[in-house]
Amino acid sequence: MTQPEQRQEAREKHQEPAKPQAFVLLELLNHMVLVAREAKRRGFRVIALNHGPLQAAGPFAVPDGLVDEVIPVASWTDGTVRPLLDDVLGRFSVAGTYAAFEGALRHEAELRERAGLPTTGAAQVARALDKFWVRRTLYAAGLTGLRSETLDEALTWDHWNFDRPAVLKPANGTGSALCFTVGSLDELRAAADRVAAASVVNTLMKDFILAHGAFVLEERAEGELLSVESLVDQGEVRVVGLTGRYLSALDPVVEQGVVFPYHHPRHDEIVARAVELHRALGITHGPTHLEVMVPDEGPIELIDFNLRTAGVGMAVCIGNAFAVDYAVPLTDLACGRAPDLSFLTRAPRYSADMLLLPPPGAAEMKRLDFPAGTEYGRLTKAVGEPLSGRADQLDVVGMVVVTADSAPELHHKALAARRDTLFDGRPLGDNPNNQLISPRFHHLTASRG
Repeated sequence: MTQPEQRQEAREKHQEPAKPQAFVLLELLNHMVLVAREAKRRGFRVIALNHGPLQAAGPFAVPDGLVDEVIPVASWTDGTVRPLLDDVLGRFSVAGTYAAFEGALRHEAELRERAGLPTTGAAQVARALDKFWVRRTLYAAGLTGLRSETLDEALTWDHWNFDRPAVLKPANGTGSALCFTVGSLDELRAAADRVAAASVVNTLMKDFILAHGAFVLEERAEGELLSVESLVDQGEVRVVGLTGRYLSALDPVVEQGVVFPYHHPRHDEIVARAVELHRALGITHGPTHLEVMVPDEGPIELIDFNLRTAGVGMAVCIGNAFAVDYAVPLTDLACGRAPDLSFLTRAPRYSADMLLLPPPGAAEMKRLDFPAGTEYGRLTKAVGEPLSGRADQLDVVGMVVVTADSAPELHHKALAARRDTLFDGRPLGDNPNNQLISPRFHHLTASRG
């Protein structure tokens, strides 16, 4: 054996064994189980860093054997997470990561940086999660006409300094929790008092909102609220489609359903603006979900920039629309591989996820039964859990997905699913809480049908 061969043999003898490849999910819940299944199918060891328990019931339940290891997270808002990342990196070669809860996104970005995976970066993600920083950055770049101010500063005003009503919301928020529309100093102070009470039931959301503390006041945009779903691959923004919304007729702020895809006459302008927003905020990798306000004419305004896939059952709806397992491109992106998006050239079907409110005055839910022909029906309130009797977004008791070949058919199936769902054995029917405002252009198409 030659000397070079001897040296090589010595190196191999002292070389540490290869670490097993792991796919890490941070706060595994809801549609993330679909990504976990795809990661498992690819042969990765599936690791979940979770504050809450894994879901045990419903269509997004985590089956036995899917997750190889659950690492408990005491809180996503304190300094205990980094040692957990150290442990994971010490034991595994991290091949991919996925998160969909805002409180875990900073930590996911740090893990990706340390694992050498494509990422926007922990520092930039932290900035982009701050709604005050986002609005000020876009205002300076000429990409928004909406002014903003911190709540602390606004409470020092001696008169209303905006030309229109404004929305008070957490600078680091999730969903629509603790958001209030105000148009005067009296209304602002009243909303600030409600903010101080922090009446958010979901502890995961509440901890994230309160950990960062600050609230921002933003001028309110006018128009139709819709969403832009994108996959960003190392700087290239690929818009997957637009999502329309069903709203409550009693309170148009309350979202009651999402429909994908949503064909809007300003589609190309919306897509172009979405690409500009990504670039202005330095978002270079991962799934995104932008909420935008689109008037008939004039500037398209960003309402919220989410560094994650859309919530509710949108991963299912997008997959239904294009007849694909949408977890596949999500997992590709999570592993730093360019996703195959050739499915975007197909003529889509149409899919909706409907949010169900209890009938007026209901104090308790004993059971909820979804009608035939629907899928991914799941409870969002525990059986026997007291209900408030109100009709806001925190009162939704269930969600269900419907799919159809055309927008008009989907519209009729979605409304029928709402009417025919049984609450304590009786159809929800056409009770006042079940009256909707349809996505504007989807509804017009459906009416012509």
